[in-house]
Amino acid sequence: MIERTIANPRIIEGVVPAPRAWHGPDVADDAFVVRLTPAVMAELDQVVAEQNKAPVPTIVLEPGHFQLEAAAELMVVVKRQLDDGLGFVILDRLPVERWSKERLIDVYWLLGSLIEPPVAQEWSGKMVYDVRYDGQGYTADTRTALTPEGLDMHNDSSMGEAPANYLSLLCLQTAREGGKSSLSSAYAAHNYFRIEHPELLPRLYQPFYRDKQEYQAADVENWYPIFANEDGNLRIRFNIRPIRRGYEKTGRVLDNEGAEAVGLLNGFLSDPRHRHDFWMERGQIQILNNRIVVHGRTPYVDFDEPKNAGIWFAFGCEGETGDSSAAR
Repeated sequence: MIERTIANPRIIEGVVPAPRAWHGPDVADDAFVVRLTPAVMAELDQVVAEQNKAPVPTIVLEPGHFQLEAAAELMVVVKRQLDDGLGFVILDRLPVERWSKERLIDVYWLLGSLIEPPVAQEWSGKMVYDVRYDGQGYTADTRTALTPEGLDMHNDSSMGEAPANYLSLLCLQTAREGGKSSLSSAYAAHNYFRIEHPELLPRLYQPFYRDKQEYQAADVENWYPIFANEDGNLRIRFNIRPIRRGYEKTGRVLDNEGAEAVGLLNGFLSDPRHRHDFWMERGQIQILNNRIVVHGRTPYVDFDEPKNAGIWFAFGCEGETGDSSAAR
């Protein structure tokens, strides 16, 4: 029996075609790598020069403070690929050897802001994350991205009230070993259930309980569907770990259909036949549509003296629409 339900969820009809639904082995690098042009780099160099001369804190920087016409045109193309194409891009690349970490973050912030305004990633208001494991102890409640553990295929803030629309990662330093990135298409997973398990697809549009994370508000209600129809577009909210832990920690029992659907979905998204695996290189920026692409990472081993692997931030959050928060 399902503990909470959504009345008459609007299930997306039909099989969604490529490029929105894709399978990793079929994706060529030139389909998602976007190179920063000389005109864009000239503008960004000017940003760095101005910030070096009279620095302003990163989080108050806005694109309108600088001459960024070429960058703005490029990011229109990027946003189109995020919304209507594969759902992810790699910007290639910022000069990590030439700019300081502070200036790299400034430019990174501005490029993301040209898509949508940056948003906080947790209840405390934290906007920018250093992806770095400092060797300290951690628990099952610690944000896994801040540990050396592998990341299950998921999208960020799947248990949150209003997940960010887009996520990005600037690679500052590769790990000594491991840390390979993986992405999978939510539309391809939806097609899989439509074709192979149509009897389970409606269950994924009904709520699942999620474990409350330490970076969420104390009074949060973590009941959300995995699939939702938002203005005719798919939104996925998936992370198998907080779903399973949520039921285990509270003594709730996940219904049989729900348990089967979650297991099949995790298997599909994690399968090398469907996910796209790649190594990020220093200076590259990964940007993905958090509504339609899930991501993961293999475990990694850092250098003896830990370094910042990258900078992670989120942008674009319009609140909930459609069936995402209608659980009763």
